[in-house]
Parts: sequence; C-alpha cells; structure tokens
Amino acid sequence: MKKIALLLSIAVVLVLSGCSKASDSAVSESESKTMEKVDLANLVKADTLNINFAMGNNSRTMTYQKANPLTLPDGTVVSQGDLKPTWQYIEKELGLKIADNAVQDQKASEMIDIAAATSFSSDTIYGGNSIAESLMKYGAQGYLINLKDYLDYMPHVKEYLESQPNIAKAITAFDGGIYHLPYAAELGNYARAFVGRPAWVTALLDSTEALEAETHTLKVAYEGYWDRFENNVIDLQNKASKNGMLDQSTALNVLKDYIAEAHPDLDKPSDLYVGETAVYDIDELIALWRVIELSPRTLSKVSTGKVVADAEISPYFVRHSKYREDLLRMMNYFDGQRVHGSDSYAARQILEGDKVVHSYAQDSFLENLNYIQQWYQEGLIHSEFADLSIKDNFRTSMFFSDDVEGQRQFGFMTYDWFASTTAGSDKMYAFLPPVTTVTGAGINDFIHYVGNARAIKPDGWAISAKADEPQRNAALALFDYMYSEDGNNVQNYSIPEARVEGAVFKGPDGTEYPKFSQWLIDTADEFKNGDISGFLRDFMGSHLALGYQKEIGFELQYTSATGFAGWDLYTKKNVLIDDYEAENPYFRMMPPVISLNEQDVAKLGTTAIGEDQVDKIFIFITGNGTVIKTTDEIAAEFKDAGLDTYESVYTAAYKRMTSN
Repeated sequence: MKKIALLLSIAVVLVLSGCSKASDSAVSESESKTMEKVDLANLVKADTLNINFAMGNNSRTMTYQKANPLTLPDGTVVSQGDLKPTWQYIEKELGLKIADNAVQDQKASEMIDIAAATSFSSDTIYGGNSIAESLMKYGAQGYLINLKDYLDYMPHVKEYLESQPNIAKAITAFDGGIYHLPYAAELGNYARAFVGRPAWVTALLDSTEALEAETHTLKVAYEGYWDRFENNVIDLQNKASKNGMLDQSTALNVLKDYIAEAHPDLDKPSDLYVGETAVYDIDELIALWRVIELSPRTLSKVSTGKVVADAEISPYFVRHSKYREDLLRMMNYFDGQRVHGSDSYAARQILEGDKVVHSYAQDSFLENLNYIQQWYQEGLIHSEFADLSIKDNFRTSMFFSDDVEGQRQFGFMTYDWFASTTAGSDKMYAFLPPVTTVTGAGINDFIHYVGNARAIKPDGWAISAKADEPQRNAALALFDYMYSEDGNNVQNYSIPEARVEGAVFKGPDGTEYPKFSQWLIDTADEFKNGDISGFLRDFMGSHLALGYQKEIGFELQYTSATGFAGWDLYTKKNVLIDDYEAENPYFRMMPPVISLNEQDVAKLGTTAIGEDQVDKIFIFITGNGTVIKTTDEIAAEFKDAGLDTYESVYTAAYKRMTSN
C-alpha cells in the first residue's frame, strides 16, 4: 500500500508542475522546538476533545442523525445521536473521546460569528465550509493558534506543507501565519471534462444511413477564430450559406469535405472529434455544433429510435443555470484565454505577470465574449442556460431522459464531472477538449488543455488560542492524524471494515488505492441510492470538509465503465491542467481565499466590483435586454466600479501571502 507522503505529492509531477525547494517553517521564539525536544508519545492530552464543526446540514456533521440505524459488518449498530463510525474509529486510534458540540444544522458562518463573540472560548476546534477567510481573519487577531508554531507537533502536516510550498502559501494569512488546515480536493486531478454523445457524431459524419430530411436553418453570426489551415471551416460554411442562412445539408457537406482536406490521415471523419484521435479546434467544434443544431429529426431518431416531432436540440448546455459561467470556460480555446483562477465560479482573479487581475475585465476576455454571443445568436447554446429563475437540472432533461414519454429536449455536449455525467446514461462519453495554443504561456503548438483542476477549498478547521495545553495537544494530534496513512485512509475510504484488507484498486495511471468492500457498495446502494461519496459523508462520517487531502481513488471506484474510459482518455493524452505548483505563472492556481487586512477591506469598500458586472455579461450574451449592447460598455462598467483599486488591493494582498 502506498504511503501518504507519496499520495500527497503526486500533484507536483504534472507536466505543468515544477520542483520547488521547501521553505523553512516560521516558528515563533516562544514555541521553537526541535523534533527531539517534542516527545509526541508522552504529551499530556485531554481525555475529551471539544469540536464545533458546522456545515448547515445535520447529515454532514460528525454525529449520526438518521432515523434508521446503521449496522456495521461486525454487528455494531450505530443509532441516531451516536458518533458516526469514522469518528468512533478515530476515538479508538487516538485514545480520546470526541465531543461533537456543533448545533447540528447551524451554518458555519453563523457558528463562527457566535464563537467570535465569545472569543472562541467554548470549544477547542472550530471548522466548517466556506469559512477560510474568517479563520484567517480571527487567527491574525490572536483568537486561533498559529499552526506554524506547532509543526513539530504535527510531523505529517509538516511534511505535507514542506513538500508543496505553494499550497502552504495558499492558506497563509496576511500576517504570515497559518491558522487553519483546509479541505483539499483531489489535487493534481481533472475536475470537469467535456462529455457528450459520440453516437451523434458518427451518425452524421461517417455514413448517410441515419440521415433524415431536415428543414431547419440558422442565420450565421460566428466568423471563426483560427487560421490554422489554408481554409477555415467556419469561413467555408459561411460562404456556402444562402443570404446568410445555413441549412443542414450544406453545413454537413462543407464540414465533411473540409475534414477530408484538412485532416487526410484520419480513418473516418468522426475521428476528428471522438476518442484518442481527436484534434479539433474551437472552430471545428462550432462547425459540428451547427450541423447538430440543424439535425433534430436525425438526432432525435438516433437517441430514441424514432423521429421526434418538434425535437429541440442544444449543442451545448450547462447543468444548472447557476452554473452558467461554465460557458465562459470555452474561452480557454481562444489561445488559452484564462477565465478562472481556480475551480470555482467566484475565482475570477488570475495572475497576469506579477499582477492579480479580474479575468472578466481583461481586454482579451471581453473581445472573446463577442464570439460566445455569436454562438448564442446561432442557437448553439441552450436558450435558458443563463436564466437564474429556472432551477431545472438541464443535464437530466438533456442527457438522461431519452426514454421518457414525450421527451423533446436533447443535448449534445456539456462540461461536467466524469463520474456523475456518465453514470446517468451509457450513451455519454468523454470527449477530449478542443486543441489550442497558449502563447501567453509560451506554448505555440496546439495542445489539449482544460482550465480547471481539483482545488483547495475555502473549508477547514482551526484551534482556539483559548484552549488549555492538554486540549491543544489533543487537537494537534487529531490534525496530524488526518495526514498520516491511516488517517488519510479513514477520511477517504472510511473504517477498515469498509475496505477489502490487502486489496487495491488501480487508477488509470497505475496508482493503487484501498479497495471498497462489497458491504460498503451494497449499503451505499441501500441507504443512498448508490452514491458512495454521499453515503461516506452522511452515514459513515468521512469526506467531511475539514483539514485533509482528498484522493481520487474513492471516485474512480464507483465511476461507470464509460466514465473510467474518460479518465483513461484524458490521462493517456496528457491533457494539461492548472496546478498550484506550476512553474509558469500562467497555469498557477490561485489561493481559495486571498487574505485581506483591515486596510484592504476598507479600500475594497470603495469599489463595486461584484455580481452586477457578471449579470451584465450574460445580458450581453443572451441579448435579453438593452442594458448592455457592446463589450466596451462592460469594460466601462468595470472601470467605473473601481477596477484599478480592486486589482491593486488584491495584487498587494497576494504578494504579501506568497512572500511569507
């Protein structure tokens, strides 16, 4: 079985990653100790450790809150009010009792506000989701201990932070202290990917057998981006249109002729898009989307076995309207345009040289926005994708409902998770992303790249400075345990009884992970409809948003065969992703939170940069109003809202964090 030190360093061996020399830990004079002086085995620890971990969801706490008891493989029955099995196991391993003092359905932000009002004096550990900014702020004010002062008490944590110094910087507060340990997702792994229907591509491009007579037309608006070949496929389709109107037969024939000329080495036309041979750029994808939009009769028959009258085809859609910013990620394929600094819709800060800038306010971003507006005008984007009043799951209706009586909506492609998107239907497969250059990073060749990767989350836990020495020592032991091999396994894969002793599961890259037992799989199916991750959180007590490093091994084990094939495809083709340890700043992921001091907050209070500008962007794309007609107006909105101040504050704050 692999060691935790190896697990937690795999993120740095990506193509984009660099080897960084670990910086010396900052240790205060009063707490400076060598490993020889800290006798970890004989530290005095409290018998009971008081923890206040809030998630705003009583299923996600350390205490079992389900009405139906859970029977473990050894016959132990876990009832409502008991600690969940993972935490009962941790109690035994650490030799202490854990008191879950959280108000079980209280939001973390509410918990922190109450704790701050009492100087964090009620409990020893405080944690939850989306509170990293608060933990940094109160830590710098002296309410939480600086974990840098206690790294010799936490050798596994120390090794983890030293092996990945940029991750250490990402959780460093403005004063140079580290006050919390974060929930870090499966670092070094792909987050979302392109998933769609390869059967549609082969039906349209490889033969004429499936083709039905089509009557739809579209008005061309997109003029193309690349000059990669002698002829641009979008230009060819536009020229072949009649009075600016493109029909299915014309669009399809132009695309097939173009593929034969530009990619003569392909065995069949669909190989441009499907599988390991895929080398399509964004213009070639839009040319295909046009054909798909114009083929509702053909594609509804491919999906259901019969032509569906009035079928509606969406070449591209997002899962929910609240995920509307996934459409903007398509800008990655305009010469690698950066959109998000991390895998979060709110992560709109990116590095431009040594400056932090708002990605949505960049001239190149706003210029590229015109292309996306043109796609929407052509009907290539699901018409309701940006309407926040609609709460529907578009992925369900577009991908997973082909066999539903009266189904009329069908989607071709989305940008979503491998596991969940392929689990809903065996018709869905991963597509390699469009190829692109990234001249901003010095990459002039066409490569596969996705601009998002698993990230450090703004979640985690911290230790109160009010805790007495035995409580503090117990808390430090728990923090460190989560980065040991056993602690890593229990958080990622739950108690030993939930795994097959001595057995391993191999990922696409050959990495070995503990293998889930049949009991876990069957019980997750019984209690959580097969959702193993949800079962581990809600019933077993693993996967909570506290300080530990999550692994991809749990997800791979319950990924469908088609989903696993997607992982294998991306791994084999070495699709590049962003990374915290990237030497090239262009690909470097931003911290989950940029720590601000009081002066920073005051300066930002004079600006109005926020969701208003984002709303204007989508008004511009959809044309649903007259508020914004040009991208110049959006640029003016950002400037008037205080963009210069915003970027200067965050640049200074980022430099302060990363220089410590």
